[in-house]
Amino acid sequence: MSKTDMRFSRRAFVAGAAAATVGAGLAGCAPGATEAEEPASLASTSPEKTAYDLNAGEWIPTTCNMCFNNCSIKAHVVDGVVVELTGNPDSPIGNGHICAKGAAGIMQLYDPARITKPLKRTNPKKGFDEDPGWEEISWDEAYDTIVQKFGEAAAEDPRLNMGASMVAGLIGSVWRSLTLACSFGVTEGTSSDICGAGIHILEFLLTGDGNAMPDYDNVNYVIQFGTQAGTATRHGFNMTAEKFARRRSEDGLRLVSFDPHMSAGAEKADLWVPIRPGSDAAAALAMANVLVHELDLIDQDFLVERTNAPALVDPKTQRVLRAPDTNKSLYWDSTDNVAKPYDECTSPVLEGDFEVNGVACRTAFSIYRDHVKDMTPEWAEEITTVPAATLRQVAKEFGEAAMIGETIELDGKTYRRRGAAVDVFSGISRHKHSILNVWSILNLNNLVGATNAVGGFIGFATRCHGWADDNPTAGFDLSIWEEDGFIECNSLMIGAPNSFYKIIRERDYTPTTMGMLDLQPLSEDNHFMHMSMANPDLYHFDYKPKNLFWYACNPIKWWANVEEQVETYRQMDFIAGVDIYLNDMSYFSDIMLPEACYLERYDVLPQFYMNHRMTGSVDTPWTLAAWQPVVPAKDGAPGFIEIYAEIADRAGANEYFIPAVCGLYRVKEECMPPTDRKLDTEEFIDAVYKSNIDEEHGLQWFKDNGGVYTYPRKVDEMYIWDSETAGRIPFYWDFMLEAKEKVEAKVAELDIPWETDDYIPLPEWRPGVEFYADDPAYDIFPVYYTNASNTDTWTVQNAWLNEVNEEDGVTYLIEMNAATAAAKGLASGDTVRLTSTPGYSIEGKLVLTEGIHPECVSSVVGTWDAQSKYLTIAQGKGVNLVNLIPGQDPARMDHTVSAFDQLIRVKVEKVS
Repeated sequence: MSKTDMRFSRRAFVAGAAAATVGAGLAGCAPGATEAEEPASLASTSPEKTAYDLNAGEWIPTTCNMCFNNCSIKAHVVDGVVVELTGNPDSPIGNGHICAKGAAGIMQLYDPARITKPLKRTNPKKGFDEDPGWEEISWDEAYDTIVQKFGEAAAEDPRLNMGASMVAGLIGSVWRSLTLACSFGVTEGTSSDICGAGIHILEFLLTGDGNAMPDYDNVNYVIQFGTQAGTATRHGFNMTAEKFARRRSEDGLRLVSFDPHMSAGAEKADLWVPIRPGSDAAAALAMANVLVHELDLIDQDFLVERTNAPALVDPKTQRVLRAPDTNKSLYWDSTDNVAKPYDECTSPVLEGDFEVNGVACRTAFSIYRDHVKDMTPEWAEEITTVPAATLRQVAKEFGEAAMIGETIELDGKTYRRRGAAVDVFSGISRHKHSILNVWSILNLNNLVGATNAVGGFIGFATRCHGWADDNPTAGFDLSIWEEDGFIECNSLMIGAPNSFYKIIRERDYTPTTMGMLDLQPLSEDNHFMHMSMANPDLYHFDYKPKNLFWYACNPIKWWANVEEQVETYRQMDFIAGVDIYLNDMSYFSDIMLPEACYLERYDVLPQFYMNHRMTGSVDTPWTLAAWQPVVPAKDGAPGFIEIYAEIADRAGANEYFIPAVCGLYRVKEECMPPTDRKLDTEEFIDAVYKSNIDEEHGLQWFKDNGGVYTYPRKVDEMYIWDSETAGRIPFYWDFMLEAKEKVEAKVAELDIPWETDDYIPLPEWRPGVEFYADDPAYDIFPVYYTNASNTDTWTVQNAWLNEVNEEDGVTYLIEMNAATAAAKGLASGDTVRLTSTPGYSIEGKLVLTEGIHPECVSSVVGTWDAQSKYLTIAQGKGVNLVNLIPGQDPARMDHTVSAFDQLIRVKVEKVS
């Protein structure tokens, strides 16, 4: 087996998995290998019949990291070698299940292409056509070089340093940001790709948690827009999949999927609705029209009691009328026919026209009713290509399944009981007008009273009283924005109190970083950095980062056209990366630090405070699952905790860094590690456990007791609104107009271009940049999706997953609708070229299918086709659809939440 073909199969691995033979067969690392040093064939190292004894060795509990869900797993270790990975049945995080990615993690652990020692570039020229000339160096030299380069830049201006990381290394991403900030004052950086953008913000505002879901235990009818939750992907996938499948088979839970492509969610749906990309909001608004104007299937009580739909609005200004002394919103009280602050109103009126102090006004819901009047199914059919009859059918089924008016008694308290929910994810968010798209869809839940209802649409974990008796350390709750009675929220992962209403009111709005978050009070993503780095003069920045530290990601591939990103990173003076592979980004890096494989290292609270990737339910307890090494790290490669602790220590930042990470994990003062020496990983993890649970449950307890701790979840932690608990959600977004006014004032002061048109008080559909065609030759939309076996490039590099991908006849190809292909004279097996309107092009082999919208082509993941020769399996595999998109045009940005419009038109031509 040559250096350039270091691939091996499941059969070959199992055949050679006996202890010493596997260790010998996988020695070495790809970058420095020569033909004479090629690894031995695993299949030849041991007879297949003596693979390993199923009863030998031990099963060690730990946590998976083959995607960001971090399910609990067990590793079967025989004589120091991992021979099998399974789900951990003792942990609710995965419930004993393991997906294809998780089972294949063993191949990442023993991948000969992994790097395990620090490397330094010797060739100063950077590019995919240049050999970096990697040379092994000591850890001392690697760390000292990074600290020196970043320290020198920080002394000149901390903004000259930046960081980047991604959700695949989610906890390490948070640590990256904290470490660089404490050590070098770094504020510039970006995380992930487009991610949830507008979705997280909507779910914060509606549920108090930035991740929400249908209440799978009780819901009977689910509509999915742009998501495959519970069938192939999404946060908490393994937890959701079991429950979703059981409810569908046993209770008849019905699933409707709006998706341009028949991916897993659509394939398993009762009804697949192929929809034109970028038009989902129009479909949802048409369904709202049917519920409001045709069927009168709305929950008036919910709208009155739990939203600001009764708020009185001046149609001339579009602003909510407010009490002059408290600024509280005014409702019309039918008891004595007068306007009152919402919290003094005993019988609010949902619809009507009134006069308050000489000002003619209407209720917010009356304005909404007129707003959606012309958004009929026929109107939407022209935009979406979805037949009007289908939209009416789904709206009717949804409204009837909602069980409007029903209640349920739980723990002696009364809760709203609903039976339907609409769910969304990134297929909706990765467009212009992201926040309007998501809002239009999730507002369907509000119309039928499903938001925060039993059996409706609820947060993953909106409230927590703590993880042990008499210890509220891990707890968090919802506060109230008193001017409107709106629930506020808790930040994702760390569960810290947050209020977008307060941010809008109090923010200065002057940009302090190139991410320009200050001008986006409803955003938590730094994606605008891609625009300002490409056009610093446009936004009046007098600096540009020259050093980059990236962790567990591939920044050159995650955004848009690769060549645009190449030019951005080629201009930097110094780049250091941390990864297990020499990926495409390594070709533009100066130093590469290896990280231990997840099976070789520690992490702490991989689910953080359980409101991000762990789907909750009354029957799902709060769960802390250990993440510990199951085998020693090859060549002693460190985990991210050790890497960041070392950097902070060498930068002389322990007095800032250690309290910061301890604060992040709520470490009690009596458990605090010392700050006069480098942070010790096991000591820190022990302190985190003891602070959040109790003195008995430290790291050693987890090692001795199966690696899993659970604590019962209470009803009011899952369902936030019993009949007596206060709280509302926004139906009419008056705060958008306040934000618009302040943003416009600031950009006028700064004399910079900025879009504010999406700051409106009610949702609507607006077309993306290329929704309508200027040139009829560009008649196809490329879309990408994720299946249950793949995430990013590292899954393509995985030998087992690559086998699956190569044999399924779809994953590495370009899918096209059969009728569309016939009209163009194309057939399966043809090599085609896709060329986008800016002139970017890619090539790939075609496969025809009925499972895609006639105006689309598709491929898995969308960022593959690795260029790195060190990715010995992944190189050249798959299709990089994202490469077709220009990534530095501000017109493609959603200026409210930093979402990026990936809607692009292409022409398709046969190559061979």
